[in-house]
Amino acid sequence: MHLLVLMGRSLALVYGLLSSRENLHFASVKSQSMRHAIAMFMWGSTMIVASLPVFADPSLLASATPTDEMSAPDAPAASSATFGGGLWSRPKLTGSWGGLRDQWASRGVMVDLDGVYTFQGVADGGLEGPLFQRFSDEDDTGHTFSGDLVLQLDTGKAGWWPGGFLKARLEGRSGTSVVQRAGTISPVNNDAVFPNVEDRFDEEAGGLTELTFIQFLSEKWAFFGGLLNTLDGDANEIAGSARSNAHFLNLAFLMSPVEAASTPTVTLGGGVLFLPRENIMGALSAYNSEESAGENPFDRDQGTTIATEWSIQHALGERPGGQRFGFLYGIDRNRLEIAQDPRVFIGSILLDRPIPTTDSDTWAFFYNAHQYIWGDSKRGWGLFARFGVSDGDPNPVKWHGAGGLGGKGLFPGRQQDRWGAGVYYIDMSDEDLLSGLGVDDEIGGEIFYNIAVTPWFHVTLDAQIIDSALPRTDTVWVFGVRTSLNF
Repeated sequence: MHLLVLMGRSLALVYGLLSSRENLHFASVKSQSMRHAIAMFMWGSTMIVASLPVFADPSLLASATPTDEMSAPDAPAASSATFGGGLWSRPKLTGSWGGLRDQWASRGVMVDLDGVYTFQGVADGGLEGPLFQRFSDEDDTGHTFSGDLVLQLDTGKAGWWPGGFLKARLEGRSGTSVVQRAGTISPVNNDAVFPNVEDRFDEEAGGLTELTFIQFLSEKWAFFGGLLNTLDGDANEIAGSARSNAHFLNLAFLMSPVEAASTPTVTLGGGVLFLPRENIMGALSAYNSEESAGENPFDRDQGTTIATEWSIQHALGERPGGQRFGFLYGIDRNRLEIAQDPRVFIGSILLDRPIPTTDSDTWAFFYNAHQYIWGDSKRGWGLFARFGVSDGDPNPVKWHGAGGLGGKGLFPGRQQDRWGAGVYYIDMSDEDLLSGLGVDDEIGGEIFYNIAVTPWFHVTLDAQIIDSALPRTDTVWVFGVRTSLNF
């Protein structure tokens, strides 16, 4: 109980410091808005960093299992590790539950709960005016809360049969973001659009977003099926994935937007996994093309997508790296619905305009790579790149590219801190769906620094500048703070 009270007071303090619009005084005058946003960002950064030496002593973190969400986020890294330990060193806030959590893990049962709060402010530019007010009630500042509960079962460890893995996920979201206010094609906050429940953007949303079963028939291959969650796809070790809450906030760095036209975030489907070598893994799958988050998936069966994705891990001069690529082909889906997906924000320019309808097939190819220049994933830095290309009609995104650098442990004594900086480019189609609407291309940049206050509590400081592809939208500056708790 003491820990829960402490957690509640800590969140209340963070919320009070960051979310009070009366204290922040974001004014309608752009220069004043910019000054206050930068002051908030710098003041918050100073206060957070000033408190770090208390937790930066390596001896306090020596017993903690490093949390690398790209490797094994749901369990301690070694069989001898434990969820227990001191408050500042254990991997989860609530610890081992008196040893019960460790017992469950040894029997193949894993429980993981994350909570994320994100504050962002539009300091200058973006989308505003009478047109904006017709479809959005967002303000210059936004706050979103999200939660993610994951249950996993290893049938082998449970003593049932070898090679089986069951996974269930519940997700929820509340709050109002600045995604529409920023006026960009790519959302400035990935947490604000997931779970991607239809007609629930900037409103409370939630539901069962994953229920899958995987059965390995040998070390080389397995089959899977159920209610699939695609957010872990197109993952990059340095840049992150669409599920990430420790990397970039802008979705253009976490996935390629060319994928949104044919791949929903939650859908019924199945496929086969291939592991021909230790460093190579691939999948071939088929699933419904219609979004099923928060809905009965058996009623959301419009269209079919065939997909394949492969990853290769390698070393360059003894420095680890990797490449991932995939191909998507979607058929029999009403492409009008593509314009309603918040992962590619174009709804504002389609108000009161006739939208061409088609069920034409669509395809997309995506690729990403990373290469460490110094160190490795535990502590080091390197380069990353993303690329995606599509048919451009009916897919509204013709092609996309992103690149930058990032890593962990930039400063001595801060081995678990993560950082990144990058730029992205989106080339929108000028055919059919967006023809004659004045949509241009979009270019943006982002920097972030993710502070591991403890293994279970992270704070991300973030800044973005974007020249939007949408007409009547000024270059936008967005500053933000994201807090993440792993229970």
